[in-house]
Amino acid sequence: MPAWKLWFALLACLGPGPASADVVADAAQITTKGYALRDLGGGAWWICDGAYNTLFVVSETGVIAIDPLPTLGANYLKAIAEVTPLPVTHIVYSHAHLDHIGAAGLFPRTARIVAQQQVGEALDRAADPRRPPPTQRFERHLSLDVGGQRLELDYRGINHAAGNLFIHLPRQRVLMLVDVVYPGYAPYPGLGIAADVQGYLEAHEQALAYDFDTLVAGHVDRLGTREDVLASQRFARELLATARRNAAAQPFPAFLKTRPPGSTWLLHDDYEATQVQACVDALLPRWRERLVGLERSISSHCCAAVVALDVAPPKE
Repeated sequence: MPAWKLWFALLACLGPGPASADVVADAAQITTKGYALRDLGGGAWWICDGAYNTLFVVSETGVIAIDPLPTLGANYLKAIAEVTPLPVTHIVYSHAHLDHIGAAGLFPRTARIVAQQQVGEALDRAADPRRPPPTQRFERHLSLDVGGQRLELDYRGINHAAGNLFIHLPRQRVLMLVDVVYPGYAPYPGLGIAADVQGYLEAHEQALAYDFDTLVAGHVDRLGTREDVLASQRFARELLATARRNAAAQPFPAFLKTRPPGSTWLLHDDYEATQVQACVDALLPRWRERLVGLERSISSHCCAAVVALDVAPPKE
């Protein structure tokens, strides 16, 4: 038996490793190599450059690479080569955004690229050589079975973006969900520029329905856990509840009565500004110590909540 097959068989017997707690990327590795690499067990490997992170899976026949990150570029392939001489046979796109899949053009053209149908349509329109369109597309669910590895790919509706996937490795008890939860940190501005706030909220509950210990979130310098999903969910719920209370206390018609008569269009900007500030004042003292960097982005999250309540109110 070739050495790599023996290694893979041993991994399969061992199952998932202990990488489910607060695991921060090795800063020394990032400094010396440009990335940190961690074995999650069962053939799954986490790679992080300090700001972005992703996952690849080694099977008996080749490597399944998820999200060819442009911040890693060729270093992604270098990291794979550290682990196995096997070729990359499959690439999975979590969604269409350039900052997550913009190095796909560097990967072998023989690899099958897998993505949700709407992601494929977006990339067809983009015609961006950095993000080749997928060669295999699906609507709602795909069980990707490759060389003894299984990845369950699910699309549960728009959240951060159309086509954004839940990528589950059931044997390794790993879930990858990108741009929704930012373990230990405040979300990227605007709730991670959520395309749909209702979907963003629902994505937390959907994530918790999976059997997983380790969360790969696509951003920040650490892995996540179920508790990170719960913390993000609690913040989002409190954010929306706070914005609702403030809007109920002073709806826009009541705000207008406090202003001189005349054109009211620009006054809506003023109204939203007061609502956002009231939201910031209520939330920042409670969450500042719980989510790193919240003071940088809290105004944008409150703005996302205020606007959502104006145009597409999420369910209570």
